[in-house]
Amino acid sequence: MSLPKEHVVIREIVEDNKKAAHKAYLRGDYVSCFLLMHSLIEALLRAFLSKTKKETFPKLINTYEKLLKQARQKKPRFVNELFKFNDRRNRVVHELWKKGYTPTNEKLEPSCKGAFLMYGLFIEWLETFDPQITDFGFYYE
Repeated sequence: MSLPKEHVVIREIVEDNKKAAHKAYLRGDYVSCFLLMHSLIEALLRAFLSKTKKETFPKLINTYEKLLKQARQKKPRFVNELFKFNDRRNRVVHELWKKGYTPTNEKLEPSCKGAFLMYGLFIEWLETFDPQITDFGFYYE
């Protein structure tokens, strides 16, 4: 079975960003790693929700939360974590222009590890709703 062309393109982008995030982590470039992981998690949410326009990340999270409520999920899994993750990304960007790369980077290794873990867990959770999400290249290694 062959994938639609748009899935193939998204898959290539996802694979490229995953490799770049991993390489950034290995070389100690935690700022790049964290920002790439944010991009991957946002792309995962966009693919799951079939949203590709200009919705902000918080708007995507709100849409996801509504979907969970419609699915009668008693506990909105990952909603708070996604909002906190986005807030952290915003703080990282602000710290870059307030403090510079080096001091910002020094604090981000644990955040990168957490982002990798959240990415994998979020994929597994979304697969319970849409097993084909991995067609886009979203899987945890």
